[in-house]
Amino acid sequence: MSLENTTHTPREAAALLQGVSALWFIGIGGVHMSALALLARARGFRVAGSDRAENEHTARLRQSGVTVYIGHNAAHMIGAEAVVYTLAIAEDNPEYQAAVNLSLPLFSRADFLGYLAASHRARIGIAGTHGKSTVTAMLGESLWRMGRLPNILCGATMRAFDAPFFVGGGEEFLFEACEYKDSFLCLSPTLAVILNAELDHVDFFENEHAVRNAFANFAKGAEDVLLPAEDTALCALVRDKGKKPLTFGLATGDYHAANLTEGRAGYSFDVIAPQGALGRITLSVPGLHNVKNALAAAAAALLCGVSPADLLPALAAFQGIKRRMEYKGIFCGATVFDDYAHHPTEIEVSLKAARTLLGKGRLFVLFQSHTYSRTRAFFTEIAGALRDADRVIIADIYPARERAHLGMTATGLARAIGAHASYEGGFADMTATLARELAPGDLLLVMGAGDIDRIFGLFWAKGFTL
Repeated sequence: MSLENTTHTPREAAALLQGVSALWFIGIGGVHMSALALLARARGFRVAGSDRAENEHTARLRQSGVTVYIGHNAAHMIGAEAVVYTLAIAEDNPEYQAAVNLSLPLFSRADFLGYLAASHRARIGIAGTHGKSTVTAMLGESLWRMGRLPNILCGATMRAFDAPFFVGGGEEFLFEACEYKDSFLCLSPTLAVILNAELDHVDFFENEHAVRNAFANFAKGAEDVLLPAEDTALCALVRDKGKKPLTFGLATGDYHAANLTEGRAGYSFDVIAPQGALGRITLSVPGLHNVKNALAAAAAALLCGVSPADLLPALAAFQGIKRRMEYKGIFCGATVFDDYAHHPTEIEVSLKAARTLLGKGRLFVLFQSHTYSRTRAFFTEIAGALRDADRVIIADIYPARERAHLGMTATGLARAIGAHASYEGGFADMTATLARELAPGDLLLVMGAGDIDRIFGLFWAKGFTL
């Protein structure tokens, strides 16, 4: 059974942490948890923790002087005075149980983030079913390029800082606000930016109305709110809760685009704000979805008081983040990109973006579905989205926090997609199949939110080049 969030207010958390100097992080190798650990270290805490496997984040932590253990063992926790945990662990985790038995103060990841953010005058929470990491990085990097010193907690590695966090020391704290198990209700943003609100995390949310209601409650706790104009149901729900949001959208909203033109690298468009046209921008990241992301980031930055003349060049300089249509190299003549998409909407927009980058070759997709519950809930939609590729190879489903397979298999998903899809076995078998089938001019999109990116290690043995 997975854990729930703690419910400490920032004031309560501060009281519990009074006199605490040593923190233990369970699941420290996660992208958010590793960033929180390093932010805590920057605040003066002694930090250590554990995770189930090595990854780039555990390596970064060690390089920063943080002690990291692989494997969960309560014996390693000697000296810990409080514990921060991820909801990805189970209640029977030995370190969590040791903390309970020792009556150590416990903080879920969201609660600890709320505590860290509370001391900042401007707290900007980026929420949404899709796009949180991109918009957090877009906004954070843009503010930094304009000479601001924001503090940033992102769900992916940002190019400007080569890390998923940045400690700027300024008054602004930008953070991703995750909706899973209502985690974002632990936060108190001064500005809530909601990008979209679709059904996801079906092991927690019953339906789309429950999702929208959760996002509306997140908005209710903020001083100012920025919403997608196209989601009229969400806008109405937020207004019913007593908030007067500003909106953004492709063609409508307080902040919107005009005179859109598509280029190979990204779209060009005029940015329209309540005060009128602000100027034209050409993005350096592909896809129509990134126009909406840029409009949300622009609106948030303008609400922070920046000038349009400074903002538009800063946004145009944004080059994307890790695992979001990230160029990886050339494999067997094909251009290879890595992408985090795992929800049907994300898969659809990523494939559209990939088509803009593809010449006359074929679009290959290597896809790893994320969790059995999500695969079951969106089985038809995932299969339908992947039919737009020319060739699809399906990897084993990534279980994440789940154990039951719910009747979902990679072979079943491949059959539902059609004759151009197949299940080829493990990473080595998939690599061998791709090596046989790929040709110069093709584009390969490696896609999924699990560990599918481990396959790049096998590509190097077969002539992968940058």
